[in-house]
Amino acid sequence: MKKAAHAPHKKPAASPADTSTQWQLLRASAKQPLVWIELARSYENHGLPWQAGYAARQALRCDAALRPQLDALNIGPWQDASAGDALLGRAVLPEAAALAERFSARLGECPGDWLTWLYLARLYDMLAEANVGLKPGLQGSDSTGRATSASSGQVSTRQVALQQAQSLEIVPGESLHWLGVWRLNAGDAQGAVAALSGLVDLRPVRYGSMMYLGEALLRTGNIAAAEKAFSRASLSPNPDFLLTLSAKVYAHNYWQEAIDVLKKALSLRPDSVPILLALAKIQSEVYALSDCRESLRRVRELAPDNKEAALLDAGLQGRMGDAKGHLATLQAAYKTGGDPLSRLASSVAMTSLYHDALPPSEVADLHRRLCAPIEAAYTEKTDFANERSSNRRLRIGYVTGDFHRQHPVNIFMLPVLLRHDHARFEICVYHTGTMHDEYTRQAKASADRWLEAAALDDAALQRAIVADGVDVLVDLAGHTSTHRLGVFALRAAPVQATFLGYPHSTGLSTIDWLIGDATVSPAEHAHLFSEGLAQLPCSVFCWAPVDEYPLPLPRPADAPVVFGSFNNAMKLSSRTIALWAEVLKAVPEAALLLKAPSLKDEAVQARFATLFAGQGIPRERLIFRGPSGLADMMQEYGEMDIALDPIPYNGGTTTLQALWMGVPVATLAGGNFVGRMGASFLNTLGCADWVADSESGYVATAVRLAKSCRALRESRPFLRARMVSSPLCDIEAYVAHMEALYGRMWAAYCEDSTRRVIRIGDEATGDAKDSKAPKRAKRNNKPRHENGA
Repeated sequence: MKKAAHAPHKKPAASPADTSTQWQLLRASAKQPLVWIELARSYENHGLPWQAGYAARQALRCDAALRPQLDALNIGPWQDASAGDALLGRAVLPEAAALAERFSARLGECPGDWLTWLYLARLYDMLAEANVGLKPGLQGSDSTGRATSASSGQVSTRQVALQQAQSLEIVPGESLHWLGVWRLNAGDAQGAVAALSGLVDLRPVRYGSMMYLGEALLRTGNIAAAEKAFSRASLSPNPDFLLTLSAKVYAHNYWQEAIDVLKKALSLRPDSVPILLALAKIQSEVYALSDCRESLRRVRELAPDNKEAALLDAGLQGRMGDAKGHLATLQAAYKTGGDPLSRLASSVAMTSLYHDALPPSEVADLHRRLCAPIEAAYTEKTDFANERSSNRRLRIGYVTGDFHRQHPVNIFMLPVLLRHDHARFEICVYHTGTMHDEYTRQAKASADRWLEAAALDDAALQRAIVADGVDVLVDLAGHTSTHRLGVFALRAAPVQATFLGYPHSTGLSTIDWLIGDATVSPAEHAHLFSEGLAQLPCSVFCWAPVDEYPLPLPRPADAPVVFGSFNNAMKLSSRTIALWAEVLKAVPEAALLLKAPSLKDEAVQARFATLFAGQGIPRERLIFRGPSGLADMMQEYGEMDIALDPIPYNGGTTTLQALWMGVPVATLAGGNFVGRMGASFLNTLGCADWVADSESGYVATAVRLAKSCRALRESRPFLRARMVSSPLCDIEAYVAHMEALYGRMWAAYCEDSTRRVIRIGDEATGDAKDSKAPKRAKRNNKPRHENGA
């Protein structure tokens, strides 16, 4: 907690009566910026920086021109979203008892101080959750400021504080609103619902409260009530609020509703660049590309030099499948004024994985260069209190925001989380995302500790992880959108690893290990990794679907061969198109089925048709499909005979989906992690003959499979059965190996080992003691659950 959070000694200035008077004036009308400034000054004089910051923010909301006067007040980081009273949105606050005592004393002097009553109510809320005893005899006051006392045993101390706050609030419902928001931010969704539900019937409608109520209800699984609350919130006539609401509902996958909310906001404020940009961003992300182009055209008319619009334009290049153009635009923006600590650096890194003319060494060097400013900006922690012993229960931490829907991290990591051995490992999840659904709830129920960390900055999250005493901290994001690489640059645990979320080295030297396998991250490729290599014995990913996907009916025996790919458009590089064109030339009666979200756009279809035509493949041999629901998509694998893996960025989830639906896959082993995933899957499946080591070999493999097409159509059940019985689907052994790997990482730290490669299951390296990780029966060992902020 920052120093400003510790209430300093009072300064002899304005009397408490002045504060009471100011609150009385604000109860008459809250839109009095000068009164808010005087209130902020009064709080600052009394050594109450949280309250001073709140008052300053209200003054700024009333009149933005007052910013210079507010900055002149010495009230600390009053606009820092992670400081001041934002700390009330934590589940645990070490200073809570001391602050409660300080605020209680303040209320003895100024019983008409609504805001301090509210803060006190939340502090008592936190202390009650932490089972910390409260001092008896709290004095309250009625709405006129007269002191009152609660009868002992009749009402709790925190209820007294909340009742006093409610009796003094200047806007009806404000106390329950903030209590609900703080509880929600602390991960207490049920408590948030309890507070915010009390505002449903309040009139006029509190649109912001309904928005937060909707989010809280979603987290508890009450979908219908959540949607009703969001609908109430969308009735707001305030375009600024509607902009906020659109981001909130979109974060929970209500993308059409988010677009509708933004269109309403535009009807109220037609020339708003921020609203147009928000609309364009969502349209791009849901692949409504023609609509996105129109929104960006309007932005350029209103703000020709808008940098965000230029980046969204670059994103359209990626959506069109032009990885090279997309990377060039991002790099230009990064070099000409881009903040090296911004998310733009990660966008550059991730886009480089799709570029088919960059050698693996250049991609690795680029990642290191992009991470260098991050490492330079932070001081790495080197002293930890963790006991250096391998003979104890280890605490494993996962940092991710992606336990939701069909996100690949959720698909592959949730089965692991459900099977961890809680007798040997304490599992902590630091959830950096904002979306919550049934998968998020499953993940939360499977963790011993769960911290809602989206609102925490890197330093605050690092402090929380250190305080939890995590031994091995695992990044599940890499350079993807919810990453927290700053936390890993600061170092939050003695051992740090990256896994699953990003198929490449992060480039960050403070991450000790990359978890892979001997195919995607072989020892001879160690120079491509900033991390040491921790190798699983089989494939880096394990397929353990939680939903049933029945096999489709076989295609007619005499139907022409259909090759296919369900990978996103940016993976369809120029080298990929040239390679697939050679396959189609070698099998002249065959067609190519391409399915990707971007391909619902006619301009994207036309681009790829032109690219294939340039390779001698006419449009009539191409079948384009846009997005569909997951169950429908899985059945569409029945319309292809052979899946073709793209280069240099192989399919990951899509390859495993194809195999699961009985479709053989032809792949070319590339020169780095991202280009060797297909080989990892197929080697583990025992189908190494589908892995080529040259482009000519790739074509030959595809042709050979095409010649066996009739037999392959009938053998889909056999391919699935082979997959089920292979290590590629042995989730129990996979989790055991993963846990053994964590043990080896920790042992290397305890021994101060300088080794750069750890292998599980390779007796030739002297790791025989780990080569037989126990294959355990399925467990449903519920952890002792502790919810954090």
